[in-house]
Amino acid sequence: MKPFVALTIGSVVATSMIPKVNAEAIVDDTIVTLGESLSSNQQQWVLDRVEAPAGIDPIIATVADEEKYLGDAVPQAQRGGGMYSSARIKLMEEGTGLNIKTENVTWVTEDMYANALVTAGVTDADIYITSPIRVTGTSALTGIMKAYDVTASETGIELSEERKALAQEELAVTSEIGKTVGQDDVAGLMNEIKAAIANEKPETNIEIRDIVIQVLNQNNVQLSDTQLNRLTGLFENMQQANLDWGSISDGLKGAGQNVQSFLEQEEVKGFFARLFAALSNFFKSLTN
Repeated sequence: MKPFVALTIGSVVATSMIPKVNAEAIVDDTIVTLGESLSSNQQQWVLDRVEAPAGIDPIIATVADEEKYLGDAVPQAQRGGGMYSSARIKLMEEGTGLNIKTENVTWVTEDMYANALVTAGVTDADIYITSPIRVTGTSALTGIMKAYDVTASETGIELSEERKALAQEELAVTSEIGKTVGQDDVAGLMNEIKAAIANEKPETNIEIRDIVIQVLNQNNVQLSDTQLNRLTGLFENMQQANLDWGSISDGLKGAGQNVQSFLEQEEVKGFFARLFAALSNFFKSLTN
């Protein structure tokens, strides 16, 4: 079983209030990272909010880190001009999947976090992302990936450069497709395509394209030829990287667009109730 780790990401200008004497990056199975834009009061708010243990040595997420981990994948307008968003991450047992909740985040949705992180190689974690002010949420994503890199020797979880690059590409494509589909729905669409690829196991680019088109049609989504080519190109690149689609699908099982949450929706339960009632009435009519 993996060690349980809680992690916080955010931003700070001053770090004088963070204890440095005998401080460690991991304390009580907890990792904390803070960005460089939070004031000392906001910094303390974050630490209190995530219940950071005493003696922790936070990992600082900087604007330079954002360039490194997000590159050109996220439009400059969505970066918010500062590093504020924070997150607590607890690593869970293998097979648990990702569970993500956000607070005061306006652009990166819970499913967007899940898709990008799973593609980068982050799985089986309970993540709570927060900020003392309303922000786009890209700083938290930056901090999470940096924290996994910095603590890789302790946690045993290494994010390959190839997978981090794929996560960047996915963010860029998600941002573009979101202009058509809607920011609240695009990550769920990406999730569904990944699940379909995991289930159908395509072997060629043509088969991947067919799956993408099939999922788009099922969701009544119409894209331009350019958007469709970028979307299929992303999944072709993922296929060439020999990703374990099964583990990716499993990693997303805790995200918003999983089958269980779908079945638990009231309108879906109502549909199945009506379906079972209709079938019951049909078979009764056969026996009467």
